[in-house]
Amino acid sequence: MNKLNFKSYSLDKVFEIKGFFSDQKEDLLSDNMLSGILTYKHDNIVLELFGNLNSLEDEIIGTVKAPDVIYGYTSDGKLLIINCYGFVYGTDHSPGFTLSKYHVKNFKIYDIYYQELDKEFPEIIDYLSEDQIFYYDFSFDNIEQWIGKSVFSKKKVNGELTVETKVSDYQTTNIFIPSRNLFIEDRAIASIDYNYLNLSSRYYLRISNDNDEITFTHCHETACQIKNYIELITGTPLSFTEITFLSQFKLVNEGKRLPLIKGKYFFQHNRDGKIWEKYKYEDITLNALHDNFAEIMDQWFTKSEKLDFIIKQYTKNLHSIPYIEDSLLSTIRNLEVYARNFHEAEIRLFEREYLKPRKNKKNSRNKDSQLRSKLTFLFENADSRFKEIVIDSFSGVSYFIDSIIQTRNYYTHGDVKSKYPKLLTDYNKMYEANTVLQRLLHYYLYQELGMNYNFMDFSYHDII
Repeated sequence: MNKLNFKSYSLDKVFEIKGFFSDQKEDLLSDNMLSGILTYKHDNIVLELFGNLNSLEDEIIGTVKAPDVIYGYTSDGKLLIINCYGFVYGTDHSPGFTLSKYHVKNFKIYDIYYQELDKEFPEIIDYLSEDQIFYYDFSFDNIEQWIGKSVFSKKKVNGELTVETKVSDYQTTNIFIPSRNLFIEDRAIASIDYNYLNLSSRYYLRISNDNDEITFTHCHETACQIKNYIELITGTPLSFTEITFLSQFKLVNEGKRLPLIKGKYFFQHNRDGKIWEKYKYEDITLNALHDNFAEIMDQWFTKSEKLDFIIKQYTKNLHSIPYIEDSLLSTIRNLEVYARNFHEAEIRLFEREYLKPRKNKKNSRNKDSQLRSKLTFLFENADSRFKEIVIDSFSGVSYFIDSIIQTRNYYTHGDVKSKYPKLLTDYNKMYEANTVLQRLLHYYLYQELGMNYNFMDFSYHDII
């Protein structure tokens, strides 16, 4: 277990924090607090206290709900606000002593410049509970590759390779998102370890509102959606590595900010990010999209409600290892939702003009005919290369769509396989079908965002 400090706490490390804790903010720095250890792992955060909280003293462990919030104070003066869930568990012995444990949903740790504050602990906690901040910084796996810029430059001087860094020359991309009323800006920090002659850099995105207060919740939701966007366009899972924020500051030395309250945020999350192949996504980096990034983000957030279900399902599959059958069903469902949310009127017109022979005798629009209409419309209006791929691998678009419908029906409803003569049973074919449909979805989502879809990396082996 690593013992870190405020500066080195991050979401991709395992660490523990020792301190005193209470579920009453008035008890901070009093003798009523319990000693304990907060242990952070990305998939399991636990607070362990030596004893039972005063408000739960007469309760039996395992039968009482944990308090929603517990406050803590570390040996180096950091403040903790911890959100719990579930029931209290642990051990309760007589003779002996009680060891109580709490499931932690998330927590914030604050570095506070107490000398500059005229507030007592309860007042500080009340202020922080209002959720107001001035900026929110976050980073994630592969952020340097996605940004596509560097604070270091290489050049040859007298035949020798030299490395230079000048953060002030770093060209940031600063955009405003009207639908969120927020600014987003990429930033970089360079550092040199003279003991080991080691150069390092750190990249992150900052969310702010031009020095006006914003809520932490609003910023965090925005950061999650930005991460989801990058996961979508790259097809790879990402995990947050650090989230920091500024809660209060004072202006000094010609308008420079002196942080009075800085915070870091930790929560349970998946950590299954993959290292990107070098140059694989260079055409969709922030640097490559620089001129269009503001419009792309505006479209992303403007259409977020229509995209919400698709993105949640897509990213859920990225962060898990679904069976190919489940992945295929999820992709089909996402295409159905996309077609309904963005092209419903066009599809109805398309049905009337081109698909009359497909209707049954009662002229009803059952689920099969609805799915066939949607898939046919999407293939007919997509780039012709999708048709070519399907013709080469599945004997034509119509046969492919029939296979998709029958496969969906079998894995949704069951029954005997003989009822589905075009059912996909070969896993390789199922994998190919899933890849084609996922790429088709990508193609249309790129269009919605005003991005150019690249067919160069179309492969059956780079999509789950």
